[in-house]
Amino acid sequence: MATYQATNACTWRDGKYIPSTTDNIRQGVYEPFGECVGVMIFNLTAIRNQYENYYPASATLELTRVAGGAWGSNRTMTLYAGNQTGIPSVSSSTDVTTARPSKVTSGYNYTVSAGVGDKTFNIATALINSIGSGASNCLFMDGGSSTTNYISFTGRNDLTKVVLNITWVSRTTDAGAPTSCSLNQTLAEGNVTLSWSGAKAGTNNAISAYEIQYSDSTNNSTWGSWTALTVVSSSTTSGSLSVAPPTTRGNFRRFRIRTRGTAGSDYYSSWKVSSNTVRKNTLPSAPTTAVASPEIHSNETITLTWSGAAGGTSAIKSYRISRRTSTDNITWSEWEVLTTLNLNASGGSYNPAVTNISGTYTQFSIRTIDVLGAISSEKISNSIYCNITACGEPSAFLLSTTVAEGNLNLSWSDATAGAGNAITGYEIEFSDSSDNSTWGAWTLLKTIVSSGTSGTTSASPPSTRGYYRRFRIRTLGTAGSSYYSNWKNSLSSVRKNILPTPPSTFTASPTLYETPSVTISWSGTLPGTSQIKHYVIQRSTSYMGNPPWSSYETLATIVSSGTSGTYVAEASNTPGTSTRYRIGVTDVLDAVSAYVISNTVRKNSSPTVPTIGCPMAGRSTYNTTPLFMIITGIEPDGQTQIVEVRIDSGQWYNSVDHPEMFSVSGYLGDNIRTVFKAPTLSYGNHTVTIRCLDSDLMKSSTEVIKTFNVQASPFEVITANVSSVKAVHIKALRTAVNTIREFHCINTVVWSEEIISGKTTVERWAQHINELRSALEPVITKINGFDTSSTFNIPPVEWISFGYGRPKADIMAQLQNLILIL
Repeated sequence: MATYQATNACTWRDGKYIPSTTDNIRQGVYEPFGECVGVMIFNLTAIRNQYENYYPASATLELTRVAGGAWGSNRTMTLYAGNQTGIPSVSSSTDVTTARPSKVTSGYNYTVSAGVGDKTFNIATALINSIGSGASNCLFMDGGSSTTNYISFTGRNDLTKVVLNITWVSRTTDAGAPTSCSLNQTLAEGNVTLSWSGAKAGTNNAISAYEIQYSDSTNNSTWGSWTALTVVSSSTTSGSLSVAPPTTRGNFRRFRIRTRGTAGSDYYSSWKVSSNTVRKNTLPSAPTTAVASPEIHSNETITLTWSGAAGGTSAIKSYRISRRTSTDNITWSEWEVLTTLNLNASGGSYNPAVTNISGTYTQFSIRTIDVLGAISSEKISNSIYCNITACGEPSAFLLSTTVAEGNLNLSWSDATAGAGNAITGYEIEFSDSSDNSTWGAWTLLKTIVSSGTSGTTSASPPSTRGYYRRFRIRTLGTAGSSYYSNWKNSLSSVRKNILPTPPSTFTASPTLYETPSVTISWSGTLPGTSQIKHYVIQRSTSYMGNPPWSSYETLATIVSSGTSGTYVAEASNTPGTSTRYRIGVTDVLDAVSAYVISNTVRKNSSPTVPTIGCPMAGRSTYNTTPLFMIITGIEPDGQTQIVEVRIDSGQWYNSVDHPEMFSVSGYLGDNIRTVFKAPTLSYGNHTVTIRCLDSDLMKSSTEVIKTFNVQASPFEVITANVSSVKAVHIKALRTAVNTIREFHCINTVVWSEEIISGKTTVERWAQHINELRSALEPVITKINGFDTSSTFNIPPVEWISFGYGRPKADIMAQLQNLILIL
């Protein structure tokens, strides 16, 4: 038994569903409000899925009666199966205007016992059949205009109180016959294929097999009785079977099929007759005439002609042509099939191959074949007779050259055919030698198909350079190897070209250049067996000679037969680009020697810009011979560098010619530190320009230009025992110290205490002096530690002791004098 709880329920009254009025389902008239109809919706999909393979044996409807109408007495409930539209969802309390449910079944009356509570009714299975078959979408109670049978049941507010129970019983139905049954051919020589599809299993009746019968006819109209053919075991809805046409040629055969099921013969399907029939093919007729000519042949083409053939029930498709031979025109060999000639005409012609043995007779047999492969009897032609002689070799056989790099041409002429032995081609062989005297064995080169008496072909020289090759040729004929001509040797041999030897010397100069022009020179070339034709020069580039190198590109082809030469090439104008060249020799046969690679040349690169450690641009010094701290850059070409310095627009001073002005002088390497000491300068603004030159081509780096100022001494002379040290003296020293620090690219000092004239006490004078000394020491350290030389170092400073009492003039003077030389 299957149980289905209602999925929706509602009362319809006066043209609409009324969930806003009641959640119960009702029937009959509830005065004075009109007729009520109680609609119940169940899971139709589940019911119909069951109904497909089962039928309802019984059904009950469970409802719960509520106080409404004369609930204390028995009443009659009238139940229908029908269709409704517009029923509101269970969650909705909004009335929906719609038509009264339509009745599909008759009404079935059931007594509802008195009192409220659960009620169960055994209902008609016709109601379930209507729902299960899809005719209805609901059950509904409808007492019509009766007030007596007004009843109310629990509904949408508790759908668990609306339950339909159905007891299902399995169905058994007939199997379905195939909807299609046909043959793939209507005319056949052998078996054809019978195919069917569209069969169906019944309910509780799976497909188990197909029963097939046949019936024959002489005219495709009047049929004999059905005869059992076979039973094909199968559980699928389609299939195929190889079946035979009738045994009598020209008769017709049809077939019929029915589906068998597991439920037994009572549930077999009806018969399905094939939609077409198959006829047994009739044989074609052989030709009535067959003639071969000429009757006596040597090297002529044989022509076989025939006529009078005819198809049977099928059209002519082809002819099978055979031959047999005899030495006396009486006793014959077995037939040998020559060809099957596709031709759908009643006659035709063919050029058969014949024996090339002189004194042999030949006959031909022709059989007609139709489109189904049926073969007629044979028609035998007349006899023809063969008379054959050998072919003649060419009278001339020549080579196009005696020295070759690649292929050469062989040519021959005046070959002759034999009687009954037409020329079919030529066989060519070769033999090799290291000295043009002692020869190796003959080897097949090629077989050329040709019917001409002369011809040409290409051949290769020996694979080993310097070796020789000769050739021979003979004529081939239709009569076979017994009738080939004699061999004809070539008048000369061909030698494999020996390559030229590339130059033994190959150079490019200069190895480092500024102007983009390079001279390439070579010598020592040796010709091979052929004269020198030209030289090919190629080049490849890379940055600084480091991998990867570019692919070689052809730079020039120098036409020359000489063993040496020169060539001026335009070189790369990109600094740092390295170039190498290679040269190969080509002879007059366009054979190319190995390549020889030159040395590497390079476009000169400027040194990178030097680093300036001092001065800071736009800053000032009190030293009239200031020091400039310089670090050389990188010279990519590996050359040494010359440092050059110019003050304003004056002369250039360099580290080679003016060693006294540089702490580290001469030719310098990469990242070398040196200090330049300027000549005595006037007070005021100046410009220093610094650059590095490479030592070979004097290529300059980018120039570094710094502006600076040489100031006069800012200090007031302090005389011992005469002048008093004042706040203004300390403040002047502080300003000068920070000026010097900035000039040497060192940050200025933020002083620990502001000095105010007339306010700052003399007691802290020693601390101010120590602070000034400490601020100068990094400048001295930078100058003395900048490079490896001590040439322009600041001598060690012996700071004067403070002693006791007021500030001393000599301590102040020591600081002033030191600042003026930094």
